[in-house]
Amino acid sequence: MAHKFETLSNAAVLVYEDGRPVLATDPWLFGTCYFGSWALDHPLSDAQIDTMKQAEYYWISHGHPDHLHHDSLATLPGGRKMLLPDHYSSDIADGLRADGFDVTILRYRQWYPLSPGIRVMCIDNMNQDGILLIEAGDSLLIDLNDSPLCGESRFVRRLVRRYQRSKTYLLALCAIDADMFNFVDEKGNSLAGPPDERKRGMIWRTARIAHMLGVGSFCVSSSQHIYVRSDSIWANPYRISWSDIQAHWHQPAIRIIEPFVTVDLATGSVTPNHPDHTSDESQITSRTGDDDWNDTPSNEEWQKVEAFMRKFELVRRYLDFVIFTVGGESRQIDLNPLNGRSTDKRRGIEFIVPRRSLMETVTWGYFDDLLIGNFMKTRLINTRLYPRFSPLVAKVGGNANVYTRPEYMRFLGRYFRRNPIGTVSTLLGTEVEEVWIPWIRRTAEKMGVKRPLKYIYRRFLGDPVLSDGPS
Repeated sequence: MAHKFETLSNAAVLVYEDGRPVLATDPWLFGTCYFGSWALDHPLSDAQIDTMKQAEYYWISHGHPDHLHHDSLATLPGGRKMLLPDHYSSDIADGLRADGFDVTILRYRQWYPLSPGIRVMCIDNMNQDGILLIEAGDSLLIDLNDSPLCGESRFVRRLVRRYQRSKTYLLALCAIDADMFNFVDEKGNSLAGPPDERKRGMIWRTARIAHMLGVGSFCVSSSQHIYVRSDSIWANPYRISWSDIQAHWHQPAIRIIEPFVTVDLATGSVTPNHPDHTSDESQITSRTGDDDWNDTPSNEEWQKVEAFMRKFELVRRYLDFVIFTVGGESRQIDLNPLNGRSTDKRRGIEFIVPRRSLMETVTWGYFDDLLIGNFMKTRLINTRLYPRFSPLVAKVGGNANVYTRPEYMRFLGRYFRRNPIGTVSTLLGTEVEEVWIPWIRRTAEKMGVKRPLKYIYRRFLGDPVLSDGPS
């Protein structure tokens, strides 16, 4: 049997057996997402869309709209077989079943045969994401999409060793813009910094993951979007391009494969489908999606916004207030009393956001969609989005429907029982990366020793050590 895979759209991967499309992942086929902020970097042709629709199975990694794209799914033939991670909440499965799809939940670390030569294994995780391992003949594809490894690196690494290295492929996000980074100061000035400042660090990080897993090839996937709203196109220069990856990849033993390709798994040959790598900028508009930044909420809508934020009880321990500024009108939602904390020490976040997108978020509960669109502006006051706000509100709350401390303990217990060491290492690793390292960086900067410490840290990680500015 002959096997190949093709990378399409944003995170879509199409796996073939003897020329027949067997499996399609995260099928975003057309249109936009994140309230009209993202469009496909290269829109699919009619022939590509038709081929995607012929697949026997579809896998949806998680609930972000560039992966669970409802308009695209609505065009698929009825009764198609949907494969899903075993997420904590059944919302995605229930919704797809209601839409007439044949849904199968892929249980944790279990192989499922799809055809005589193709089988898959899913690893769902605390991030409410899923990693898909695809065995096609004698090759292994690791579709990491947007997911962190969440304590599964040792298991995946052992699995990779069972295959010839040249037959192993990692497909993963390599991006700095696929999360909220539209941070502003008190006057509304952007704090994003120069576009190239953080690109190489992310590329090095992706290369480290590929090296640690022991794969033979890294294939660019899951980050092929372009910003098209007039209030989010400022973020386009922050996208990591194929030329950026070529310039900064530092693991020569691992082959890098450009986006939008067809790979023959028997020979390893690569056929580029868009060799010029030029984004389709004709999709950029002068509109702000369906939003009017001058609209203000009614009193009833303000009450809904407040009720929405108060639902996330877990975040109150780490956040004192949230401010929403909509159409020039601001409302502060106090989550904690002063408790002896001086006013200038209180921890808060201001979100400057248009009314329509905010109210849609309040209705459906997915705050991540606002953060990732990067048209909303965010001002941090004595706090950060990670590791508290974004995970607890956008992931644990919005996707897992976990809001209270007892619910959260049950949530953690589920993942601890599956993988105790991996769960603990993930929680500790998050604290180190998001709390301790930033504290050390700030302290080193105050003491004037940031550069030598960064040199030591980069050497420890195995990254290139550069002397030409920050990374």
